Amino acid sequence: MKAIRLFMISVLVLATWACTGSKTGNVYTQMEEQTSTTKEQSFSKAVYEIAVRVVKDGMKEDFVRERSAFISALTAEEGVSNDREFQSFYALPAPDEREVFIGMTQYASAKTLEKVQGNIYEKFLPFAKTMDLKAYVFVQPIEGGDFELKNLAAQSGQVLEVAVRRVKEGQENAFQSTRKEFVDWLNAQEGVKGSWEFKVISGQDTERLTVGMSVYENKEKFMAISAQVQQLEAARKYFATFDPVALQYAVSISNQ
Repeated sequence: MKAIRLFMISVLVLATWACTGSKTGNVYTQMEEQTSTTKEQSFSKAVYEIAVRVVKDGMKEDFVRERSAFISALTAEEGVSNDREFQSFYALPAPDEREVFIGMTQYASAKTLEKVQGNIYEKFLPFAKTMDLKAYVFVQPIEGGDFELKNLAAQSGQVLEVAVRRVKEGQENAFQSTRKEFVDWLNAQEGVKGSWEFKVISGQDTERLTVGMSVYENKEKFMAISAQVQQLEAARKYFATFDPVALQYAVSISNQ
């Protein structure tokens, strides 16, 4: 079958099986269905993969080794660029019990997913055995201005916030209005370098899933703003509209 030959289909299916035990089916088919009304527009724009990975107990060295081998193979493929790796140091609503790393990769377009062949999926199998997935999505930016993955929180000390959230059923309108109010407030704070919102076009368990990112100048500015957020009414209303899937605060450790 064509789906079996496609690398990204293979990666998502294998990752889902290896890390969650569920079988979600053909990712490319899901992407076509979810973007049917704007198919050509979506397929011509860059796509960003976000993988929030939890390292399995006692497998940190294996994780690092297999990640390096897999990323080297992945970034050698045509149309794949700007692979980034971030290490999470803080999470909401509770600290992570195991180490969490966030991988992001840029694809020239959704059509690239058709072209990247399954000749490297075998490299992924050993990597998959070292981790569990907290979140796994393909996204495209829709708000916040120009988005450049290669420059995202790339300066020393900068903090990246990655918010993968599931909007509560029936709260879609409230989420959008409260989110915009909160983000406007956030972007006005000293030490915030920018914020972006993304649409999820495919991935693992994507129903009502949304993704946002913000960059802070450093950990000190991030912690000061976080203290203000705890007292902010706009934040309380916003947080009430969604359930957190992965709310991670991280620093860059690799930029390819």
